Amino acid sequence: MNEGHIKKGEMAEKQAGGSTSEKNPLTLANNGRRRSEVRVYAPKDSAINGLVARDGNLQVLYDACAIHIVLFAVLKVVFDSLSAGRLYVDMHLFHLAIGYCSFAGFAAFVWTELLLLSTAASVHPALMAWKTIRTWFPRTLPVDIGFLIVYLIGLVSVHVTVLWMVFMVPLSPAFCFIISVEQLRLTMKTYSYVRETVRKVVTPWKKDDTTGPAVWYAGQMEPQVGSIFNYLYFLFAPILLYRDRYPRNKGPIQWKNVITYLSQFIVALLVFAVIYQDVVIPPSLRRTDVLTSLVFSCVVGFIILMVVNIMIFHSWPNLHAELLRFADCQFHTDWWTATSYADFYRKWNTSVHDWIHAYVYTDIKNVLRAYGFGSAVPALLTIIASAVMHEYMMAIGLGFCLPMVSVLFGGAGGEFWCVCVCVFACVCVG
Repeated sequence: MNEGHIKKGEMAEKQAGGSTSEKNPLTLANNGRRRSEVRVYAPKDSAINGLVARDGNLQVLYDACAIHIVLFAVLKVVFDSLSAGRLYVDMHLFHLAIGYCSFAGFAAFVWTELLLLSTAASVHPALMAWKTIRTWFPRTLPVDIGFLIVYLIGLVSVHVTVLWMVFMVPLSPAFCFIISVEQLRLTMKTYSYVRETVRKVVTPWKKDDTTGPAVWYAGQMEPQVGSIFNYLYFLFAPILLYRDRYPRNKGPIQWKNVITYLSQFIVALLVFAVIYQDVVIPPSLRRTDVLTSLVFSCVVGFIILMVVNIMIFHSWPNLHAELLRFADCQFHTDWWTATSYADFYRKWNTSVHDWIHAYVYTDIKNVLRAYGFGSAVPALLTIIASAVMHEYMMAIGLGFCLPMVSVLFGGAGGEFWCVCVCVFACVCVG
């Protein structure tokens, strides 16, 4: 669907006195958005690759950073070897993160991952059964409520089982963190699929409509419920919003890019571990060591942000995008140019921001709008929800809850945001 079709649909909505969601309360409850609020995927390169491709000088800086990383690794090996009197590299932080994991612990980790994946995969046949059963009854509301209760019971049961495995089985912090991330990722994905599928069934629409979802999604959604293959592709794609169709790269998989992204991820992970091991984490709990590590952690704060961004929001999702030939690789934008925290959160992680905006902020805003509330309260509740999600991942991975990330999320922005973000990030996480 081209841009002219979209504009034509928007004009038709205005002439009709508003969109379908604005006229029908049931549609509003299920759609909860307008055309301008719907995320439409398009072939885009990642922010870092786009900058390097447009400006050759940035390629020089990129190569200089790679050279400094190599020199830093050589210096690390030389320093640790001289201290130990033999060829040695001190990577005890990796040992602490991975820890001693028995065969039973590793088996529990694999079983938990399979439980999460199998539960997520069962959502599609469950929705198809709900779609079929609700046609057998003249009143569909009891059927809808019954399947909603079943969905909530299943969701709670899986989360309770995962938490029981984490707390009762001796797992390493790295395994616990991976489980928590997968738990939230698959929960967000399945919720998006349920919302989009329920919208198709409860408020059906046609592909040739000039208003509503036919225009909003720019042809990326079909009126019919998507197939199991669409859903499985969505489960492994590096995005959180379900669409029946995504922009795909033409041609075969570029294995050179796959190796490049995998190498970048491994190098960034090593650099992150070394920085935290040698700079952020104090060698002892003496006052001088703690204060010294605190000061140095604030100094290297921006480096930590860059390394984390490259590792989690550049290399890892681009690796999966290349393997799945997913064309929209803009998983983050130029967060380093943000002048406020709100702008920073939008640019830092676009996938999570799109999901929170679509299913948290928009829903809360539509509910509170009837009571005369503006956008400030929905924004505050959205920040709280995002902070709780991040605190949950940190607590499961580290084994304790220290809600300092909430302080970072609740910080006030300004033109000197870099200083605030660096200090809060290093102090909270470190």
